[in-house]
Amino acid sequence: MEIIFNRRSIRKYEDREVENEKIEKLLRAAMQAPSAGNQRPWEFIVVKNKDTLKKLSEVSPYSKMVANANVAIVLLSNKEYMKYPEYWQQDMAAATQNLLLEATYLGLGAVWLGIAPLK
Repeated sequence: MEIIFNRRSIRKYEDREVENEKIEKLLRAAMQAPSAGNQRPWEFIVVKNKDTLKKLSEVSPYSKMVANANVAIVLLSNKEYMKYPEYWQQDMAAATQNLLLEATYLGLGAVWLGIAPLK
């Protein structure tokens, strides 16, 4: 419960590298989320490239902070994995929540930026 109560949306980041082992833990936590019929529709893109982070920061008026992050994890759903396509958003939300809770546990600042269902 402590991690749940301590989780916050963090939009300002320290200029320090996020170790690969921590990134792997974040991804593993996300992949442990429940999903409809165990369909696991997720794919993850780990972005460390500063030019790409800058481009991601321009995707939405609410994503400006990504330009100052050292890593971003983009969660995507893949239609090929979907047995129950009507539940993909709930599946992705569960994966995102797991990732955010693990980030808190690891002492990392993180924020959820939702793009779907916007074009």
